[in-house]
Amino acid sequence: MTGKARRAPEAAFANEIANGEFTKPDKIVDLYDDSWAKFQKDHPFIAGLVDERAALAARGAKFNASIDRLRQNYMAAMFEMRGTKSPYPDANFTMRFSYGNVKGYQPREAEIRTPFTTIKGMIEKNTGVNPFDVPQKMIDMQNAKDFGRYGQGDSVVVNFLSTTDIIGGNSGSPILNGDGHQVGICFDGNYEGLGNDFYYDPDVNRTISVDIRFVLFVTEKFGGAKWVVDEMKVVGRK
Repeated sequence: MTGKARRAPEAAFANEIANGEFTKPDKIVDLYDDSWAKFQKDHPFIAGLVDERAALAARGAKFNASIDRLRQNYMAAMFEMRGTKSPYPDANFTMRFSYGNVKGYQPREAEIRTPFTTIKGMIEKNTGVNPFDVPQKMIDMQNAKDFGRYGQGDSVVVNFLSTTDIIGGNSGSPILNGDGHQVGICFDGNYEGLGNDFYYDPDVNRTISVDIRFVLFVTEKFGGAKWVVDEMKVVGRK
């Protein structure tokens, strides 16, 4: 099944989940009293997904049981081809350490991506509609310059770009400065760096990280949880 014939039932199912009985807490609780046989009868589509997930797990286990030896042969061939004994780790169940500098980039002519964004810039994009709906309290704090010890200039830094090489699985990793202090948490890569599963381009590949000052600002000032920050050793402005 392809095209419209496939999209129509998928859309109908998505609409059923979004607006149907599963939006009611009591209906969710009732599911725990159903037997699997009754659940299969009443909700065949969801039961089918559960069965397919179990089948996928079984296929994955069978594949993993037979692939280890082939992976060893593959890595041996890569070593021989590249003339090295230290392959670059891919972050898939391996420890990875990347280094770089905070740096913007130019994706195309006449466009520049500066290395830092701020609350001030966040508010400039505010439309009041998700995902560009800045809380009114954040707007008020920016207008009042109520940044506590986390402000820089006329705002608080939110995110920053760096030349560190990342891949799927690195999200949530700490970003450290040269003194070993955590200065951010990486969470994404830029659009121009989507090919970094296969290659790294120093001109445009960038890691996007939330600045630790914004994390602490939201915790202490915006969220009112200074007691959490007080349990940490915060190096920098007092």
